[in-house]
Amino acid sequence: MTLPRLLLLAALATSSIAAGPTAPPPAPVEPPSAPPPTSPIGLFAAVEEAWAGSDADRLASLVDTTSVRIAIKPGTPVTTAPTRVAVAFLLRDQLRLVHTRSFRMTRFDCDRKRGLCRAIALWTGDWGGRQGTRAARVTLTAHPGAGRWLLTEIRVED
Repeated sequence: MTLPRLLLLAALATSSIAAGPTAPPPAPVEPPSAPPPTSPIGLFAAVEEAWAGSDADRLASLVDTTSVRIAIKPGTPVTTAPTRVAVAFLLRDQLRLVHTRSFRMTRFDCDRKRGLCRAIALWTGDWGGRQGTRAARVTLTAHPGAGRWLLTEIRVED
């Protein structure tokens, strides 16, 4: 090794020792979670935004796991999901398979006496393979509970 290289290595070693140990990078900051929807319109707006962005975790946070029924793939039977993780799994699986082009609410109906609200949405996406680009009708049902509105049914139909 030549003298200039030895001097360069010694200078680098000295400067790194003098600087001391490096601090670990700061932990990523989680974005603040959205407040729970306190109205059915707020709930359905949050659903529209999360679905359009294929955000299964956000959608799962808007579901009442004590009573939710889900049929996210057209033609499949309705199933229950007892935890948010199970809900997110069901949603994530289908949202990953379909490249969502748009998701928009087309109808909204509320029966305050029964404490029930329904929304109809049009989900357009590329379903892949022979199915290609197509639209499906999504029916969402919500009920109030504990000061907020939560989804109790998600049903996708052709």
